[in-house]
Amino acid sequence: MRRQTSMSIPILMLCAVLVAGCASSPSLNFGDGSVGNLWYWVEDRKRAGDLDQALIYMDKLIELHSAEAREMQASLSDYPVKDIFNYQALNGVGKALLGKGEILMEKGDAAGAREAFNTIIRDFGYAQYEDGRSPNGWSKAAEAAERNLKELQASAS
Repeated sequence: MRRQTSMSIPILMLCAVLVAGCASSPSLNFGDGSVGNLWYWVEDRKRAGDLDQALIYMDKLIELHSAEAREMQASLSDYPVKDIFNYQALNGVGKALLGKGEILMEKGDAAGAREAFNTIIRDFGYAQYEDGRSPNGWSKAAEAAERNLKELQASAS
């Protein structure tokens, strides 16, 4: 009888550890690091209401793809009309910065939001994102950033 009791304690401890591990938030999954994969997780975390993790995925996207996006930006003299999908790094970084700025606005971090929006305008001005409300299906990230900066300025007044 005594042996059964001493065996159940380690089993109970193991169960407690497993339950505690399952209750914590899911670990971050950067997958292959592609723009599409990272944006999937941004949207997943936003739907789950976890804006802090959404920001982490946006920051990872910006970190991994900014160099390529800057090269794409430098190669352009106007917004690309054809082959927009060939500018995935540029568009992904612009969209991530825009989303980051909007979340930071929502959280009350006006300085962080301004930095994100100004980075779009300064470094990724030709970034676009898909937008079903736009006549051609694409909106310009810099224009959205400028609108958000005006909103920040108006709310500070």
